[in-house]
Amino acid sequence: MREILDPNQQSSRRGKGAITFFVKPESKASIRAALADGGYGTSYQEGIINLLNELLQKQHRSRLT
Repeated sequence: MREILDPNQQSSRRGKGAITFFVKPESKASIRAALADGGYGTSYQEGIINLLNELLQKQHRSRLT
């Protein structure tokens, strides 16, 4: 069966699900700085994915793709 592609969907999001979490607006800058200072990346998505991959690796689980 062929996959029906939505022309309005970003190609990088195909086949992926979203996880959303909410923080206080004043926390956003410190979270981003902590991720960057920890060497996880400079964007929220990159930083969280890298942080989670490190945790998964320590637990001998498969990395996120």
